[in-house]
Amino acid sequence: MDEIFPWGWGNEVLYRMCRERPQHTDNDVISGKLWLIGRAYSAAIERGAGDAIIAGKDLHQTIAPEIKASPLDAWLKEISDIEFVDKENLSRVLAVHQRFTLLMKRLTKRERRSFTSKYLHFHNPNAFFIYDSRATAAVRKCVGRRRFPIPNSCTEADDVYATFVLRCIEFRDTDAKSGQPPLTPRQLDQLLLGYGLPPR
Repeated sequence: MDEIFPWGWGNEVLYRMCRERPQHTDNDVISGKLWLIGRAYSAAIERGAGDAIIAGKDLHQTIAPEIKASPLDAWLKEISDIEFVDKENLSRVLAVHQRFTLLMKRLTKRERRSFTSKYLHFHNPNAFFIYDSRATAAVRKCVGRRRFPIPNSCTEADDVYATFVLRCIEFRDTDAKSGQPPLTPRQLDQLLLGYGLPPR
């Protein structure tokens, strides 16, 4: 990656981890990815889970095998061709996010919208915008509080994440009208969190 951001090298380690071991066929690899991405992004799945998840033990012995047995790799393959999110392919992106969110909710007994977006982002950086409360508040200020209706084609979607993504697309496309190349999801996240951008 050419971008130079705070924690750029650390993020590149996570990207490389998912590039080199993208599939979910090994429990040790799965639990390692869950652990490292969750902890690095303050979205550990054991947080707030109470007795539902015992850190370490259940992550490897319970959660990872369930993910291994799930269709996650098939879901990721469905959006592997996406290099740029737009309203034509949005329904596919939102469907994968929704399916994985529901899987994580079943396994951890809590909503994992933020973790899900981050985990999927590292497996397909161009398809998934990174959702959390700070980014949500920032993009809302940038594009205003007007409604962003979810397209009828998006029959599988988490409404909160879908609205966030639509705001991100609006901000990205408005910014691109200045003649700059469109922001990637990583660049947009860094900008929303106040870290600025390198020259484009």
